[in-house]
Amino acid sequence: MSTHSFFKIVPMCLLAGMPLADPASGQLPEPRDTLYLSLPAAQQLAVRSNPELLAALWRPEAVRGDIRSAELLRFNPDAAFESRSPSDGFASRFEAEVGMDFEIGGQRGLRISASEASLDTALGALEDHTRRLIADVSRAYSTLLAAEERFSLASESNRLSGRLLEIVQTQLEEGEVSVLESNTVSIEAARAEARAIQASSSRRTASLRLGRLLGADPSTFIATGGADRSPGLEEAPQTVDEVVQRAMALRPDLKAIYYAVDQATFEEQLARRESLPNVRVAALATREDPLADPRFGFKVGIGLPFFNRNQGETLRNQAEIVELENLKRAAENRIRTEVHDAWRTLESAKREVGVLEVSLTSSIRANQGLLETAYREGELDLTSLLLLRNQLLEAEFDYWDAWERRELAHTDLRTATGEILQDIPPADGSAS
Repeated sequence: MSTHSFFKIVPMCLLAGMPLADPASGQLPEPRDTLYLSLPAAQQLAVRSNPELLAALWRPEAVRGDIRSAELLRFNPDAAFESRSPSDGFASRFEAEVGMDFEIGGQRGLRISASEASLDTALGALEDHTRRLIADVSRAYSTLLAAEERFSLASESNRLSGRLLEIVQTQLEEGEVSVLESNTVSIEAARAEARAIQASSSRRTASLRLGRLLGADPSTFIATGGADRSPGLEEAPQTVDEVVQRAMALRPDLKAIYYAVDQATFEEQLARRESLPNVRVAALATREDPLADPRFGFKVGIGLPFFNRNQGETLRNQAEIVELENLKRAAENRIRTEVHDAWRTLESAKREVGVLEVSLTSSIRANQGLLETAYREGELDLTSLLLLRNQLLEAEFDYWDAWERRELAHTDLRTATGEILQDIPPADGSAS
C-alpha cells in the first residue's frame, strides 16, 4: 500500500468537515427526524460522519509532519564572534567563526525511510479502523432490519390477538365458550401485547446503536429503507484456503504490522549510524594586528565516541523488531482463525436459513388466515387455535433469528478477509 492509497477510500474532504445536503447524499437529519437508509448509504454516511474515524484521520497528518522534519538537515549553522580588544574597537583584534555539523553516515536518509514507514503504518491502522467501523455498521444494520421484522410480526400478532379476544368475549356473553377459555385468550392477548412492547424496545435499541456509529443525534430514529434495504448475500468461494489467502493479502491490520517492522528496522539502523561521530566544518576569520588584514581559514572537528555509542537505543530497537515479528506471526494466526470460524459459522447459518425458508415461510402467512377461518367455521377449537398460532409465530421469529445470524456471519467473513472495505466507493465516486 502506498502512503496515499487509503485516501482513495476515505476522501480528504472529511478533514474539511464537508457538509452533506440530504439523506440520499448522507445528510444527518435534524433531531427527532426519521432517517431511512439502505445498507450502502449507512456505510457511506458512517465513513463521513463517525466522530472516532474523523479523529483517527488526523494521525497520518501528524506523521506527515515527522516526514517533513526528517527531510530537513538536522543541524543549523552557528556563528561566533570574539573581540580581543574591545577598547580599541570591536574590529581591531577579533576572531569570527561560522560553522555547521554534518552527519556522515546517511542518517538523514534512514530518518526519512523510517518516517515514511511510520506513515504507511498509520495509514494501515486508519484503514483497519475503517474496516472495523464498516463491519460494525453492517452488523448493526442487519440487527436493525431483523428487529424491524420482529416488531412487524409482534405488532401483527398483537392485532390478531386483540381481535380474537373481542370475538371470544362476544362468544362468552352468548355462552359459546367457557370462562376458562376466555381467560386463556386474555392471557395470550396480554403476552402478545408484551411481546410487541419488547419488540418495539429492541427496534429502538438497534436504531440507537446504528445511529451512534453514524454520528447521529440520539433523538434521530434510524430505519432501514431504500432499494437496497436488505443486505445482499454473495456466494462464498469454493474453499476456505482461498479465503485465507485473500485475507492475508487484504487485511490492513496485517499490512500495518509489516510496515511497523520496516519502521523498526530503519530505526535500528539509524540508531547504529547515529553512534558515528558528526563532522564539524567551520570558516574562520581572525585579526591579531589592528594594522594587518584579516586572515581566513577553516576548521574541521570530529567527536570521539568513547563513552556514548547509542548502545541503549540500539538494544531498544532490536527488542522492538523481535516483538513486532512475534506480533506479525500472532496476527497471521489470528486472521486464519477468524476466517475459519466465520466460514464455518456462515455455512451453518446458510443451511439453517435454507431449511426454514423451504419448510416454513412459504406457508406461514397463508396458514395464519386459514386458522382464523377454521375457528370461525367451528373446524378448530380454541385451544388448538392458540397452540397453532403460537407455533406459526415462533416459526417466523425463528426464521428472522436465523436470517440475522446468517447476515452477521456473512459480515464477519467479509470483515475477516478485509473485503468489506470494497463497499466504500472511491472519493471521486467512480468504480473501483
